[in-house]
Amino acid sequence: MKIASNTSEVFSKAEIIDRIQQLVPPGSPEPKNPEILATLQTLTAQLIAAYKADGQLESEPFDDVRDRTVHLYTTEVSNKLKGKTILVTGGEGCVGNFLIEKLLELGANQIICADKARCQNPEETHPIFERKGTVTFYAADIRNFEALKHIFEVEKPDIVFHLAAQRSPGLAEIQIRETVTTSLLGTQNVIQLCEEYDIENCIFSSTGKTSRYFTTEVYAASKKFAEWQFARAAQAGNVTYGMVRFTHMLENSLFCEQMSNKVKQSKTVNVHAPHRYVTAQNLVEAVHLLLNGLVLSVPGKLRFLTVRNLGWPTETLEVALYKILESGKNIPIYFQGLLPGYEEPFFMGQFDWSKPTEIHLLINVLEDPFRIVEDCGDIVSAEVAPFSLQVFDRQVSHLESLISNPDFPEAQIKQVLVAAEKQVIASSFAWSSAPDLLKILQSGINPKKLQGYGTDIADYNEIIQLLVQGMYGRLNAEVLYNAEVTADEFDELIESLSTVDSIGVEVQYLRSVSKSSKEFTELPLCIQKKSDPFVLRDAA
Repeated sequence: MKIASNTSEVFSKAEIIDRIQQLVPPGSPEPKNPEILATLQTLTAQLIAAYKADGQLESEPFDDVRDRTVHLYTTEVSNKLKGKTILVTGGEGCVGNFLIEKLLELGANQIICADKARCQNPEETHPIFERKGTVTFYAADIRNFEALKHIFEVEKPDIVFHLAAQRSPGLAEIQIRETVTTSLLGTQNVIQLCEEYDIENCIFSSTGKTSRYFTTEVYAASKKFAEWQFARAAQAGNVTYGMVRFTHMLENSLFCEQMSNKVKQSKTVNVHAPHRYVTAQNLVEAVHLLLNGLVLSVPGKLRFLTVRNLGWPTETLEVALYKILESGKNIPIYFQGLLPGYEEPFFMGQFDWSKPTEIHLLINVLEDPFRIVEDCGDIVSAEVAPFSLQVFDRQVSHLESLISNPDFPEAQIKQVLVAAEKQVIASSFAWSSAPDLLKILQSGINPKKLQGYGTDIADYNEIIQLLVQGMYGRLNAEVLYNAEVTADEFDELIESLSTVDSIGVEVQYLRSVSKSSKEFTELPLCIQKKSDPFVLRDAA
């Protein structure tokens, strides 16, 4: 599409974006040159016109999300809360504040809030507190076991909502020690005390980023470990644990807040990159999910709840352009480039593309068999993919010994976190069926999809390595048949994988599988029936 601009030139969306990036290459500092800013203003105005010509920017991009809600099992939740004392960790945050309001509205007797927001001495074992009616605010860091134990001992909570965590993926890459210790040590403290004090229910708030099979981002990786901790506790403990997965929270949106401030101050608006999308939800949905966790959780296993229909992802660039358009100001944008905590490319093998209408953005292929649509119709639940508890225990023990040491270099914490994560994921892939892993890999490195998404197979080396190692020694003609992979498709997959240097041995194995499968299918039918076609000898 070509559009008319306020000059004699015409440009498409892609051309305008390209011109902006040529003028200020991603990774450059914020432009200050008056001539460059003037050109950016013109290009931004042209881009707004291009979006409008495509029928966009007519309303606030998140309009449909803001008014959404999900069912609340009001009677059942109220019956669980009446006369009870509820502890909320991280209760002074955006979600925590609204949760406390709803808990009181639904009949909770006392609310105890433990938050580090007003914590002046993190080492204090008897944290200061302030009572405001039926709500008591403790200045406590959940990493301080003795302080948290003091709260449990004094207040005797019946139910716990565990919300305390790092909320910014970008800040997590800077405050690595605090992020990881809060997720691992803080979560372990909460679980241990829930068991010790016979808590009825404990509901944990997680993130949709944990649906990634593997991640090198501190925020998502530390949250994955917290999920695994709760999954283990649900199997081994006496408390009924539940979990919710949130996606981008509108009322707590860092990028929306930053953009709004820039526009109000008439400053140049920085956007990470074009073609970056977020899936959003609102505060009411989040709190309803947390409360519903009290009645939808199942003893002995960890089920997580999420909004069934999250709608279409929204482009962050469109949000920025709408805010500028709404302001009536002539404000320029530029693309600053992806920042740590937001760099990870989307892996196409995350979803089963053979069922596009059933894809849920917060549930991956290995979790999907556990998916249930709850009776209310607008909530789905699922379970974290199984993993080895023995492997997990070893990795957590090793991690805790390192991160508990204040002398252990913060720069190395991320390395050991990711290394430990790989081991647990490898155990999960070992549990998963070989056909599932093969289909995930085939979807994840499909050349056409990679090209359309603007990525390369090299961007996914680590998850590819985990997947092929998970399939090693487990492939044969039957697996290929069950995965609905033809001989030609399998050979194409092998050729793509051969470009990955770190999996040479595994690629040789795959070539032997291909050869054995072809040799078997070429045998006369009578011999096929007498032989065992699904055992590959000397495959490695």
